[in-house]
Amino acid sequence: MKWLTALTMATQIASAAVGVTANAQASPALTPQQKQELSTYNFKGAETALEAQANQPTQKQGALTPIPPLKVPPITSRGSLAQPSPAGASADKGSEVPLNWKSPHAELNAAALSAADVSRQWETGVATPTPGADGRVVYIFGQGMPVMVCAPLRVCAIELQVGEHLESQPQIGDSRRWEITPVLSGSGLDETPLLIVKPIEAGLETDLIVSTDRRTYVFRLISDPTRFVSRLAFQYPGEDAQKWASFQARQDAAKHDAEAIAEQAREKDKLAGVLPMAENALDNLYFDYKLNGDAAYRPQQVFDDGQHTYLIYPDDGRFRELPTLLIQVNGKSELVNFRVDGSRYIVDRLFDKAILVVGVGKKQTRVTITRATPYSGSTGKRS
Repeated sequence: MKWLTALTMATQIASAAVGVTANAQASPALTPQQKQELSTYNFKGAETALEAQANQPTQKQGALTPIPPLKVPPITSRGSLAQPSPAGASADKGSEVPLNWKSPHAELNAAALSAADVSRQWETGVATPTPGADGRVVYIFGQGMPVMVCAPLRVCAIELQVGEHLESQPQIGDSRRWEITPVLSGSGLDETPLLIVKPIEAGLETDLIVSTDRRTYVFRLISDPTRFVSRLAFQYPGEDAQKWASFQARQDAAKHDAEAIAEQAREKDKLAGVLPMAENALDNLYFDYKLNGDAAYRPQQVFDDGQHTYLIYPDDGRFRELPTLLIQVNGKSELVNFRVDGSRYIVDRLFDKAILVVGVGKKQTRVTITRATPYSGSTGKRS
């Protein structure tokens, strides 16, 4: 067994020596003297001596053929040949990591920690989606970070607002494993920008920032093996408030224009001496008047609207002299003014009984007008 152990050890030394000789020109761990010894060492003689010792087990150790000595550097734990450093020279550490080295780390102050926590709460908060038209998953813009879930071999669409325009290329955290393609739907004022999202593998997570001419979107993208969202869209509460404000402004403008037109009409009527009709005049129209007297001066129709009394004559130019209108108040006749508008006579009050008088003396002609439902007093109010 001794000869087998010796043979194994000599073989290991010889193998190490051969490896060292092969790399002697490139290894910086060998001295010139060691290189010279390796180049002249009798490896064949050492092998012959080991075989002779193995075949002579009874020979004394002192009579055995000696093995030529070989001086080689010791093998270190790193698997390379070590060379003693010359006196006064520093040891070669190569690419070793210094013992006290630490990875770069930025210290965050209280403000930075608070900002990071606020951002984390917004990013991890639950923005509740709701179902929309045509399979849309609808988020309320600004209330948390919207999440787009997509799957490999699927295409998912992010729908922006109608008429919105992209300001620049969307920015994504992982552009190698996600594909973002902008497309347009519709035309003209109904043109809608879409972002087509496609992951190339499952188990991915990144973020996406989209800048438009109206707002900035921030999305969280997740790729799932099977689950996905086909269409993602938004509601815009701020836009709804602006729409209502714009609608109210249009209503106010229309009301103001109508009031201005009505005021102009009132001024025109005032200059012409025409009093405006009451708002509820149509509801208060009254036609039940009885006429007695000369048919030539009798009105074709008499009615009132609750404020004014109207005497309608045929438009035949029959009058060469306008009749005088007298009304009966508390048993006495009073002269009352009226206005002529074409073939209409307009009295700016109500009455229970009135008399149209034309001429004087024996040639005087009268027409009596009596209201079937009398009014009380002289105010023209119903009794």
